Amino acid sequence: MTVKDIYQSALCLLSESMAEGENEDYAERAPYLAATFCSELRGTDAAMRKLVGADEAEDFSPVYLPLEDNFPLLDVFAGSAALYLAAMLVIDYDAELYDRLFTRYCDSISTVCSTSTGACESIVNKYFTD
Repeated sequence: MTVKDIYQSALCLLSESMAEGENEDYAERAPYLAATFCSELRGTDAAMRKLVGADEAEDFSPVYLPLEDNFPLLDVFAGSAALYLAAMLVIDYDAELYDRLFTRYCDSISTVCSTSTGACESIVNKYFTD
């Protein structure tokens, strides 16, 4: 899955055209917003990868993710990424739509995190008794 796939999903959420050359403003801002999303969830993705036994994520720029690049997080975050991207693309001109999309994004991330299984690890006794 590429960053462009996430971007196109965001356009669908906004009922915007996916035709090449349209929505130039969105296409210009999307790589920066995608990088922000991935940077914010890097730790959550790393924990999820550890729980499911997946390889570590490849390194990516925290500032700019080209649309042609592979989405660096686990696919389980793709739907949340599309909601985040859609919300951020309209934040400046449609506050009501932004609020609805951002609420859905928050719910989506919460669901992804709550459905993951926990990890059992031993606890080290740091207290010594004489």
